[in-house]
Amino acid sequence: MEEYEKLASELLEWIWLTVPWLENRAAEQSMPAMQQKLEDFHDYHRVHKPPRVREKFQLEIDFNTLQTKLRLSNRPAFMPSEGKMVSVRL
Repeated sequence: MEEYEKLASELLEWIWLTVPWLENRAAEQSMPAMQQKLEDFHDYHRVHKPPRVREKFQLEIDFNTLQTKLRLSNRPAFMPSEGKMVSVRL
């Protein structure tokens, strides 16, 4: 349970740091600057996002496995700390 919380916190921190960068859609003043911005996005899409998507899927698997084990042991369901629940979207 602590491992889930730790991994979820790390993933959420990365998301909170990445979203403002992704939302910055201001047009650049020169073609080279715009091309660099596009290359940075392609780099994010190819290099940085795929491992985070895998982390999210692994968190979902771990969460569901933990819930199943608790249910089979007649124990109460695990409820992550506020804001640490893995959602369907990334």
